[in-house]
Amino acid sequence: MKVRKAILYTLFLVALLLPILQMHIHFFDEPTLGGTFVPHEKPALTAKDWFNGSFQPAYEQYINDTLGFHPNMVRCRNAFLFKVFRQTSAQNVVIGQNDYLYEQGYIDAHYGTDYIGVDSILRQVQKIRALQDSLAARDKILVVFLAPSKADFYPEYIPRWQQKAETDSTNHQQYRKMLKQHGVNVIDYNTYYQSQKAISSYPLYPKYGIHWSDYGIIHAMDSLVNYIRQKSDLQLPRLVIERNVIDSHPRFSDFDLGTLLNLPDNYLPNYPLCYPDWHWTTDTAFPKPTLISIADSYYWGMFNKNLQQSCFQGSFWYYNSTVYPESYSQDTHTRDLDLGKEIEKADVILIMSTTPGLSNFSWGAVDSLLKVFTSEAISRR
Repeated sequence: MKVRKAILYTLFLVALLLPILQMHIHFFDEPTLGGTFVPHEKPALTAKDWFNGSFQPAYEQYINDTLGFHPNMVRCRNAFLFKVFRQTSAQNVVIGQNDYLYEQGYIDAHYGTDYIGVDSILRQVQKIRALQDSLAARDKILVVFLAPSKADFYPEYIPRWQQKAETDSTNHQQYRKMLKQHGVNVIDYNTYYQSQKAISSYPLYPKYGIHWSDYGIIHAMDSLVNYIRQKSDLQLPRLVIERNVIDSHPRFSDFDLGTLLNLPDNYLPNYPLCYPDWHWTTDTAFPKPTLISIADSYYWGMFNKNLQQSCFQGSFWYYNSTVYPESYSQDTHTRDLDLGKEIEKADVILIMSTTPGLSNFSWGAVDSLLKVFTSEAISRR
């Protein structure tokens, strides 16, 4: 009996000490947590911090974040919350029916919760048309790309407690109508995407991603380049799909929301997705036109597939704020740019927005670019 108690006591002590040993020795490899989790650094012990009480909570945060098996314990807790309470600690992520994942902003946009009204949209569309005309006078083109929305594509999987009556009073419905009425160069890919839902050979949205599927991105790039080619005399490469590869393990951004949930591996079964092998045709006889892309996160899929580099030259203005690829080497923002020179260099200006972004369309870019033409007109007087 005493031997059994001694063994149990020893095992209990080992269990208590094992996380500390793992923290310092790392017996086992542990997967890192997804998202923007950054562990607290170990604070330096000073007499001042000790006596004013700031060292103790800082060290507690450090221990909590770096204790052995912390990632695995977080994943186990998240799995319990997900399965039992249908909850997640990932900000703005919504668990829909059949475990389809959404971001709250897309659900709000689908039901018109963020609707800004006809008058506001009309004023913005008039500015967009004025910008298009000003650019056309310089042999440049403006293209507005309305990106798809998972909530619009899969409204049937939105949680029942969030479902409401469908309405035309949404920013997307009004923008798509007014942009066409005013003759703006617009690609309404959101509506087109929905029309392909029942007939697409492969899924256009991943179950656990917020962005279009990799298959959808490739076809969207093809559509965009073809549209620009039709609207201009620019010589652009053509996208060639060699073959379609089916994989039950999501790649690239097709599991971006699933990653944020930090659940155990293989906890979320995924349906097979398509990953085409493809390439651009190239013709070095023609110089690459310059494209300025002003967009939200949906453009990252195209940018990371080298659309900006293979077919064009120029920059991606992320939310009309951070400039890429320049910011990879040094932080560059649109406020640092000479917009007049940027317009002069550009052949095409693309503004791409998802439905949540339509409440603040172009993030001020249309107004800023119009001011360049206004300033030039005043200076010529």
